[in-house]
This record gives sequence, C-alpha cells and structure tokens, in this order.
Amino acid sequence: MDAGDRRGLDEAKRLLGNGKLREAFSRLLHLTEKYPEEVEVREGMALALVMQGATHAEAGEFDRATQEFERSIRYSDTPEAHVNLGRIHQMLGEFDDAFQEYSRALDLNDDLAVAHEALGQYFLEVKDFDQAASAFGRAIAKGGVNRSVYSGLWEAYMGLGRTDQAHDAIMEAVSRWPKDDGMLGMAALSWAVAKNDHDQAAEYWKKAIEINPKNLPALFNLAGLAALRGDRPEALSYIKRCCQIDQEQTLAMWKEDARQPKRKFGGLGGDEDFLDLLGLL
Repeated sequence: MDAGDRRGLDEAKRLLGNGKLREAFSRLLHLTEKYPEEVEVREGMALALVMQGATHAEAGEFDRATQEFERSIRYSDTPEAHVNLGRIHQMLGEFDDAFQEYSRALDLNDDLAVAHEALGQYFLEVKDFDQAASAFGRAIAKGGVNRSVYSGLWEAYMGLGRTDQAHDAIMEAVSRWPKDDGMLGMAALSWAVAKNDHDQAAEYWKKAIEINPKNLPALFNLAGLAALRGDRPEALSYIKRCCQIDQEQTLAMWKEDARQPKRKFGGLGGDEDFLDLLGLL
C-alpha cells in the first residue's frame, strides 16, 4: 500500500471513530477495490458494516441489519458482528441461532465483555438464571462494568431466590453511579422486593425523582407505597404527577397493577378521582 492510500486508510479509521459512516465507506470501498486482500482494509470494512448494521437494528430494520452483519463477517470474522447477529436472532425469538452466534463470538474472543453480557441476557430470557448469573459475573470480570450488566445480575439472582446477593449487586451499581436515577430506582425496587423494606425503598425512589422529576416508575411506585399505607391524598398527588408526565403510560402501569395478585391500589381501584386522572371517566 502506497503512502497516499495509507493516509486514506487512517482517515477512514478516524471517520469511523467519529461515527461518519458515509465518508468512511467512500474511502474504504475505494481501498477495497485496490487492495481486496489487505487485512487492515478488510477489517475497516467489517467495522463499518457492523456500525451500519447496528444503525439499522436500532431503527427496527432487522433484515437490513442482518445483511450488513453477514457482509461484515465475509470481510473479517469479528466477535462484534456475531454478538449483533445474536441479538437480532434473540429479538426475533430464534434462540438456538442466538446462542450459536454468542458462542461463536466467545470462541473468537473470550475476553469480550459485551459477548458475556449478551449471553447473560439470553440466559435470562430463557429462564436459566444460574447460567445468567455466571455470564454476567464473567462480563464484570472482563471489564463490562455498565448498568445493564448489574441490573441483569440482580434479575438473575432474584430468579434464583438469592435475594441478598441480588441486593448487594444493585447496591454496588449505585455506589458506581450514585447520581443515576434509573439505578436509584432499581435500588428502591431491591429494597422493596429483596429486603421487604418499604421505608428504604421510598427513600431511594425519592432520591431518583430529586435527580429526575420525570422518573415515571419512581413516582408511580411512591404512589403505590402511599396507597398501601392508606394515605389516599399522597397517592393521588403522585398519580396526578404521573399523569401530567405521561397519562397513557401511567394508565398502562395502573392496569398492570390491577392484574397482580397483590395490588398496590386495590382499595382505590374504583376511586373516581383516580379514574378521572387516568382518563377512565
């Protein structure tokens, strides 16, 4: 490869790093025609196709995404492409194919934390909580320290009935992201269901809405706790705030609560003030 094409390849990599796919593709296609067997060029094309496939997947264009990931593999067989293919298969309910893709990704690179995390999410969905907990633990050990890993680990431990370990996992996550209202909401849920401590749960949901006053699940759960305590005015106040943010989603959560054997709002199910706020009158 001559010096000019080397600069072109470096520029394509820089563009990919900045998310400028179209410009990167233009340079990579030119280089692919000149150097069809050059490893760095093929790896660059593979990465660009993975990124483009991910864009299609986020838009719900799964067929186009699958095509891009498969093209990527033809250029260079990367674990990232297999992880992304596995996620699409999983979303489509094709679990055997998803497992095969995740396994192939780990065969290529067992140190890839995102592949262990994806496998953990797979095991969660098929209700193999023991394998899920192991996979999420490996993801963390490989450096996959993110919110979804910890929430997945919490769910896996809860599925196994190991409530203390579940709670410890989510509290570790809160220590890492103390200003994340989503993590605080998860911690509140853990206090409620893993520790049966509704007072602590309320404190964490309140912390969550201090950071994000539009945290709908936190507001709705605080309404539910107030209802369980028999504090109708406080429950009504929180439901009013929920409806001001998103009435449709609040109604969906209300209906979901109505389907539970132990309803938070059981004594208020026919209360006209609540029904009016929810648009049911």
